[in-house]
Amino acid sequence: MGIERRNKQDDDEISYFIYPLVYQVPGLGAGDGVGATVGNLLGDGSTLSLFRIKGEIEVDSIIATDIPLFTKHLTLSAAYADGTKGGFAFYDRGSDSPEEPEFTLKFKRSWARAADLGINFFDRQLEFYYGAAFALPEIDLERSDLADFDDWENLSSEEQEDSIAAFIKNFLLYIDLVNLFVTRQGIKIDLTDDRIDPRDGYRFQYEKYGFEGEGLKNFNVEDHSLTAYYPNENLSSVLVANVFYSKSKVTKPLSLFGGIEMEDTEGAVAECIAESKGKPRDSTVSVETSCKGFVRGVQDFNAEGNNSNATSLGGPNRLRSYPISRFYDTYSLFAGLEYRTYYLESSTPFDFLFEKGVFKAVQSAIFYEIGQVSPADNDALYSGFKYSTGVGLRLVFSSVVLRADYATGKEGQETTVFIGYGF
Repeated sequence: MGIERRNKQDDDEISYFIYPLVYQVPGLGAGDGVGATVGNLLGDGSTLSLFRIKGEIEVDSIIATDIPLFTKHLTLSAAYADGTKGGFAFYDRGSDSPEEPEFTLKFKRSWARAADLGINFFDRQLEFYYGAAFALPEIDLERSDLADFDDWENLSSEEQEDSIAAFIKNFLLYIDLVNLFVTRQGIKIDLTDDRIDPRDGYRFQYEKYGFEGEGLKNFNVEDHSLTAYYPNENLSSVLVANVFYSKSKVTKPLSLFGGIEMEDTEGAVAECIAESKGKPRDSTVSVETSCKGFVRGVQDFNAEGNNSNATSLGGPNRLRSYPISRFYDTYSLFAGLEYRTYYLESSTPFDFLFEKGVFKAVQSAIFYEIGQVSPADNDALYSGFKYSTGVGLRLVFSSVVLRADYATGKEGQETTVFIGYGF
């Protein structure tokens, strides 16, 4: 169908790598740990990876990919993760959102499970897949800053109302994140010379996600990604160009407080006050202030809760100078250029005590990225772009790429230490 593969994709030789992990993900945190990746243990073309990381994030995970079922054309991938610590910042919606996060969520015990079934043809140049994931994060409300209640007694009634409204809105946003069920389906057309480290050709990927659960809204997301690889004559360097477009749509709107007309502010406040009468209270806040703050918080959440979120920008893959999920809205657009240069190239197998496989190369990279988000697919999505520019250093092995990137942009600098290419 396209460019001939540079390396055999069905090599049945078992390889393994055990390596220390030093991770840093913008917006999530940093730490260390240990990882191990085994190739072809569960069948030709499969990988099995185990990770244990600690620090600002503490997670144990097992990821198995491309396990052949009866034939190499039918594969199973699965992931298992248990976490005891973590957190991320929640930013306001839109391209002009403030640099400071609206609030920060801290996680306690959390877990996630995922599985995909895939079918492939033509030396994996054409793939279809379908899968699902479950996630159950437990939020540590004592460590999270859903609202500022410091010096509560000395606040004016207006300031107390503002704090209550902020807490109600953010708490509902938190509820919207729990007990999450996600479906994923997609197609990948991979007309490149290598699946792990492509240097020539084109790759297109379409994915559709469905977000459902016991939160307050359901929505789907459609992602489109096109990547082109332009090498020099001897493949010692390659220019990589990526364009990414994402759109989203609400499939089940907000249903909380469906029996109360929350847009009728006076009526909703009056009903809240009536229901609060006669109930025991131990608070320095008046019933009227509490009810006004409650209704405002729900109204503010309604404005946010009935919006869908396309794939966000920021983090380890797109706009790397910004923290993860820094910009989001109903639509998002991203374009990136990365020039990769290879050094110390080798295809000599090695077999040490903790390492067995093939070292490919050391790689340096320079990159420039732009991106934008918008509530509609109009001129606002294609102007006023955010940007990131930076450099990277990577170690390329036969079954894994270890990446370190440094990026700078309008809001500062971020360093990413991660596995796999950004695009």
